Amino acid sequence: MRNQAKPFLRNAVIMTIAAVLIALLMNSWGAVQVIIVILVALLAAGQWALYFYMRKH
Repeated sequence: MRNQAKPFLRNAVIMTIAAVLIALLMNSWGAVQVIIVILVALLAAGQWALYFYMRKH
């Protein structure tokens, strides 16, 4: 694994854990809460995509 990809892996893992924790610890579910979980999940997916892109190149 190249050194340039390591920060993306760390951020991807942190964002994935954050998305899971937010979803599990959410007390009430409304439209705003669903949007927040979706946005954090999209950010995590973006970090994973950047990690795989940086690892490949």
